[in-house]
Amino acid sequence: MSQAGVNNTTSGPVPPSVPTSFVTDSGTAIPAANILNVLGGAGSQTTGSGNTITINVINDGFPWTDKAVSFAAAAQNGYFCTGVLTCTLPAAPTQGNTIIIYVDSASAVTIQANAGQTIQIGAGQSSVAGTATSTAEGSVLTLVFRTADLEWHSISDNGTWTLA
Repeated sequence: MSQAGVNNTTSGPVPPSVPTSFVTDSGTAIPAANILNVLGGAGSQTTGSGNTITINVINDGFPWTDKAVSFAAAAQNGYFCTGVLTCTLPAAPTQGNTIIIYVDSASAVTIQANAGQTIQIGAGQSSVAGTATSTAEGSVLTLVFRTADLEWHSISDNGTWTLA
């Protein structure tokens, strides 16, 4: 009798050619019940077809929020500032944390560094726990934190910013 088309459903050892663990940049995944889930995080999407899994970055992962009153900024966020306010930078940022501030008002928008931190825009630098202030609508400041010098470095700026 031919064995063509007959499925063997008995359990046995997994052949050595079948992968049983999947090593990633930050850990190892082991399938459960012969299923391995591949999920996208914030700003990414996964798709599967045939024997290929594709991971696509669908945006820069920055949520944007309108702010009309003073607030404490969170890393990896953008803010449209629509009134007179102070944006306080995170107290315990890590290397590479980034914040974007867009001034959508002619009112004063002040960015406040936390204890021990400074803000650098071009060759200018604030005092320790100092500020950067703009009253020009359309001013934008992208700040990235560097742990070695406890400084928020401007990697992109537009408009007029006064350091204090």
